Amino acid sequence: MGYRRALLTRWSRRDKLAVVVIAVTVGFLTGTTLVVTAVSTQTTTIAEEYNTDGTAVYYESVTTARQNAGETSLVVPIAEVTLPNGDTRYVAGVSNQGGQVFKTRPEGSIPRPPESGVTSGTRSKSGSIRLSGQNTQLTVDVTPRPSNHQLVPSEWFVAQPDLVTRLGTSGAFVITPPSEQSATGIPDRGVTLRSALAFFLTGTRQLLTVLAVTAIGGATLVGVTVYSVTKMTVRDRLQAIRVLRSTGCRPLTVLQLFALRAGILTSVGIGVGYTIGVILPHLAVNVAVFAGLPTSLTVHVSHLVLRVLLPVYGGTVLVGLGAGVVAAWPTVSAPPSRLSGSFARKRPSQTEKVGVLRRLLSLRLLDWRALGPSTATLTVFVTVVLLVTSIGGVMTPLMTAEGTTITEPGAKHPVASNVPAQYADALRAQGTPASAEILLFTVRDGRPVVARGANYSTFAAVTNATIERGRRPNDSSEAVVGVDLARTTDIEISDQITLGGSTKSRIARVRVVGTYSAPGLYDDQLLVSLPVGRHLTGKSNNSVHIIRTPKQFDRTTSANGIEIIDVAEPSRVTANSNVSVEVFLRNFGSETRTRDVSVQFGNASKTVSMTLDPNAQRSETVRLQVSQPGNATLRVGEHTQEIVVMPENAIQVRGLPIEAPPNSEPRIIVSTMDGDPIANATVRVTNTTVRTGQNGTVRLPLDSTGSHTVHVAARNRSLSKMVRVTQSARRTLMGGVQIRPTNPSLLSQTAAHVRLYNPWNQTLSRHVRLSGSVGNEGRTVSVAAGETTTTMYNIGRQAPGSYSVTLMSDGRRLATTSYSVSGNDRLVAAYANSGNSGGKTGIARALNTAFGNLQVLLAVLVTLAGTMTVGSTTAVFAQAVHARRQAVGVYRATGASPMRVLRLIVADALTVGLVAVGSALILGFVGMSLLSVLDYLVVYGVRITPTLSPTVVLGSLVGGLTIILLSAVFVAGSLIVRQPTTLVRNDAVSNRSHTMMPDGGSDE
Repeated sequence: MGYRRALLTRWSRRDKLAVVVIAVTVGFLTGTTLVVTAVSTQTTTIAEEYNTDGTAVYYESVTTARQNAGETSLVVPIAEVTLPNGDTRYVAGVSNQGGQVFKTRPEGSIPRPPESGVTSGTRSKSGSIRLSGQNTQLTVDVTPRPSNHQLVPSEWFVAQPDLVTRLGTSGAFVITPPSEQSATGIPDRGVTLRSALAFFLTGTRQLLTVLAVTAIGGATLVGVTVYSVTKMTVRDRLQAIRVLRSTGCRPLTVLQLFALRAGILTSVGIGVGYTIGVILPHLAVNVAVFAGLPTSLTVHVSHLVLRVLLPVYGGTVLVGLGAGVVAAWPTVSAPPSRLSGSFARKRPSQTEKVGVLRRLLSLRLLDWRALGPSTATLTVFVTVVLLVTSIGGVMTPLMTAEGTTITEPGAKHPVASNVPAQYADALRAQGTPASAEILLFTVRDGRPVVARGANYSTFAAVTNATIERGRRPNDSSEAVVGVDLARTTDIEISDQITLGGSTKSRIARVRVVGTYSAPGLYDDQLLVSLPVGRHLTGKSNNSVHIIRTPKQFDRTTSANGIEIIDVAEPSRVTANSNVSVEVFLRNFGSETRTRDVSVQFGNASKTVSMTLDPNAQRSETVRLQVSQPGNATLRVGEHTQEIVVMPENAIQVRGLPIEAPPNSEPRIIVSTMDGDPIANATVRVTNTTVRTGQNGTVRLPLDSTGSHTVHVAARNRSLSKMVRVTQSARRTLMGGVQIRPTNPSLLSQTAAHVRLYNPWNQTLSRHVRLSGSVGNEGRTVSVAAGETTTTMYNIGRQAPGSYSVTLMSDGRRLATTSYSVSGNDRLVAAYANSGNSGGKTGIARALNTAFGNLQVLLAVLVTLAGTMTVGSTTAVFAQAVHARRQAVGVYRATGASPMRVLRLIVADALTVGLVAVGSALILGFVGMSLLSVLDYLVVYGVRITPTLSPTVVLGSLVGGLTIILLSAVFVAGSLIVRQPTTLVRNDAVSNRSHTMMPDGGSDE
């Protein structure tokens, strides 16, 4: 066998061990790459519908903006103005022509300016306002702006550019449509109008950067492993190399042979490692699915994976080749005659003084040449420990919140959740801190930024945030920035920050007034006001993504998962009649459930059984009868209500106006308290008596002016009402307001049912307005003579408290009603626990939704990382022990037992390991700190700050020494089981069997 072929193909057990170590290392890198790219693909797919939709860049001057604008870009000059109340607002200048040229999606269209004055998205009617700009003060007309033009915040004014110039421009936006964007659509300066997709793309770039750092560590381990094994091969063949060198073999040939041998070892390891790295993540996913763990991650080899892995594999092969050259270099850097002593161990002379420290660090069998390689491998191990613990310190408050995060039941992820902000008010009313928040994913100057819309006071109460510099925000246009985000993005106090929309095409601008610190990644965020957050996400005024509270709700509070959320009952009933009580229930559980509901009214009671599907809501009407007039108590679960029971023959009159013009005949209705019409009832006013028809109605003649008493008699009952007849009276509609349900809770979709009745003998068209808790809604209604119409006004969910609504018609009050919204943390707890874990935060659910169950895959990767470190360290100590095999043989030959030799090797290994771990801690922490300073440890805008806590130091020390111990025991065990005679043979004898001749012969 030729010496070239023998050197390249004859592999010992340690060479095969080296292949295994390289395979495990490459498997770790391959598996990590597969997971990272799968995460990238999955998140990008989820956010694909939210493309960038154009970009916006803010310039400090209009001139600079116009110089940088493209052909179809829109230049929007901005004036910063002060309102009479001291608030600061912006006036955006949009030309009619520019607004028509630039077109975005419908939800983010550019608002067109008025010919004069300004428009505002917060005004409901026209008026005027005084604006104080940098150049002058102007009183301008204000007109309402439609809600479908919301690219700019509704609080901003929009005007013609010349008006902005008169006020004094402070800068200008250049808004560029998608057609002129870069290939990625993500500008290096400015913001994307819709940033969800851009956020995940830029975040994935940062994630790949961390992967590159991991690849460098893995390549280091490969280099150390290949170097150690090749070094042992060089030592085994030292005599053969001397013969080859002495007989004319060139040094370059020797280096090429050992480099090629190392390259083959590395290449085979890469091939096996690729297989391991592909199989294990797939296996982990299959095991997770079989175990019932939620995972939606799809792991496969894609073009993106190959684009990442091929350079890593190529670099690893180069590292292996270099390690082979370095290991063989001592054999070509000295004359052949000196090769026999090139690896000799230098021992101190007997007369040399040995200090205490040196005695402590003295070795019996091994030498300190193992310190460098073992420090390198343990540095990678310590770096992984620091990286994992640092990520854990950042993610733990996010993934395992001590309190409860409330999201909408059934929402796939928090960004798709809609929760009424009033729920937070309800919790605070009960004394529980709660923060209503909106999650924002934005991109600023090409870097991902996590922003959060929230009230700072409530956010701080839940998160324990504290202001470090500056002050708290006092206005909707002010913001505070977390200390880590300020460091990552160089944001300073007084900076004005432009933000793009998250899932809608929007732009906003906020002023940073302070920095804050908070646990975990909460200080890696920009905290803006709720109005700004709602604008950037297109949320309604009473909606947020999540509500956070430090309180952990008891999941057992709900009876079988079903809660009574509302009860509707009449305020008055008639004795011996059926009372209809409507009970509203909701199943907050994840399974179909049944609950028995008991309804008690006075002495009567009834129990109904209701079955509801998961997250379903329905109502059931229960009818009871009470015979005795008076007051009776209705009880449904924890709900109680007093109801007036009228006598059985009680009557009522409806439709009688308070005022009426002379010679008019309003149509009145006489009925029982249950609404049944009463025929032949007597109605008398002054000297005129009329009787009701079969439908209980009659026209009441009102001739003369003055105040008149109307007497009504029927069923042995009578009542009287007053009516004033005057020339100034106008025919108006009669109206009433009923709140449904009558006893709403904080979970109710409350509505106001408005009943309008026209008692006159002509059709009436009137402008009707309902004001109060519904805002101020008005509409024009036409009601025919003697007819009734009912209109519903949606109020929605409200926080617990007392409310009132007033029905107005052409400036006259028709009716007023008051109601109370009930609620406690029991209902909020049921809502929060509906199908979710109360202790899991909203973002934790988002991560599980987007990436699957990462804990399973991360456990596999962490195991691979530990295994590759053990393997590399084993290779290092195999080389160190192999170099001292003759000394081991001497100990054995002179009577030392295998256990004593093992103890000596282990003691030396632990001594080396102690120094190596200490050095690795220092090098790992310094390296991590340097990477952090250079912004290589930023993922999705979150800075990973290395933390060297006592727990980390102790864990690294124990883990590193354990790795050293396992490696030393494994190598020493394989050595001491051999016969002493095979260990004490000198190098010449040991290598004689491997001597290879230059002509290709061998003495074997």
